[in-house]
Amino acid sequence: MLEIKGLNVFYGEVQALHNVDMYVGKDEIVSIIGANGAGKSSLMKTIMGENRPSSGEILLEGKSLVGRHTHAIVKDRIIYIPEGRRIFYELSVRENIEMGAYARKLGARQLKEEMEEVLDIFPRLRERLDQMGGTLSGGEQQMLAIARGLMGDPRLLMLDEPSLGLAPIIVDEVFEIIKRIRREKHIPVILVEQNAYMALAVSQRAYVLELGRVAQSGESSVLMESDDVKKSYLGG
Repeated sequence: MLEIKGLNVFYGEVQALHNVDMYVGKDEIVSIIGANGAGKSSLMKTIMGENRPSSGEILLEGKSLVGRHTHAIVKDRIIYIPEGRRIFYELSVRENIEMGAYARKLGARQLKEEMEEVLDIFPRLRERLDQMGGTLSGGEQQMLAIARGLMGDPRLLMLDEPSLGLAPIIVDEVFEIIKRIRREKHIPVILVEQNAYMALAVSQRAYVLELGRVAQSGESSVLMESDDVKKSYLGG
């Protein structure tokens, strides 16, 4: 689905990513873990065309994304849900969700049908369709951000720190939703997450970024047993 080869990214004189290689297969969740400043968000923004790599390739089903504008990448149905949710606070829940399909130019009937499918995953949002986005709890706002993303009919869904600032019980609910999206919608997911335990528990494979480099990669269950990962990210 997505393949990254030898990716190097600079911010001015500072190198953010060093020869990053990774891939995402169809119908799998791939997590990216690492400390603050490891390059996780830089990688996501580079995939979305916000950062231009100095070298390397980003291939979506063999088609290069390097040099393409963000709006064109979104039209290719790579959907990025950034850190901090970034919903429209002054729009209703219904309007926020509908905005996710804006680039697709759906007819009213199809928009309604697809919205119903998304709301089946988020029954709490169904109860709040006429409520303003800014009045939702943090967990509900995160659900709204994901629901809006699903309305873009993603071929690849990228989530940046979905658990940030949420209570533990809500974190569990959000991760159950992520697993359900993969299981029922068959959408591959890149999950960037500082909660390393949850990220590894929900994903099939994972990459550990340290100072912009891939330090480790492999099956999530194997990495969870790694002494280095336990010590650095799991408190073991």
